[in-house]
Amino acid sequence: MENFDLNLVNLKVEQLSFVYKDIKKQAKIMEDTYGIKFAVMENIIHEEATFHGKEVSIVVNYAFSRLFGIQIELQEPAEACGDCLFKEFLDQGKEGLHSVGMYVEDLQATIDEFKKKGIEVLQSGKIGKQWFAYFDTENTFGALLEFQQTVKRRRKK
Repeated sequence: MENFDLNLVNLKVEQLSFVYKDIKKQAKIMEDTYGIKFAVMENIIHEEATFHGKEVSIVVNYAFSRLFGIQIELQEPAEACGDCLFKEFLDQGKEGLHSVGMYVEDLQATIDEFKKKGIEVLQSGKIGKQWFAYFDTENTFGALLEFQQTVKRRRKK
């Protein structure tokens, strides 16, 4: 098996994402247990979203905090959410750790390198300037890997 051309070994885990049926309930449990406070954001629309290669409408409720120097993200499909990884996860009877997130400089290059290894993008999209892609790594890594890129606005000359 050849090595990735990208230097993924030196990337830092920036985010642990968890999926729950009720993020407010879970945030309360984590606040009581670990003393961390969550900021809740509801009905966040994923723009230009794809799920298994098809355009979809994804709307998610989020709760964010920090623990262990890492962003903790709780996700819950909103009522208006179409098909997505989060609903699929819950439909499988799962709740809890869903994906491990890292930031990269070039998301498309990361997608291309994973594709060379036969690892496909399961879901992608953007929220504001943040582009993201979830990769089919559950069987090889034990969880999904999510790579994110913040697109910086170019200055007008």
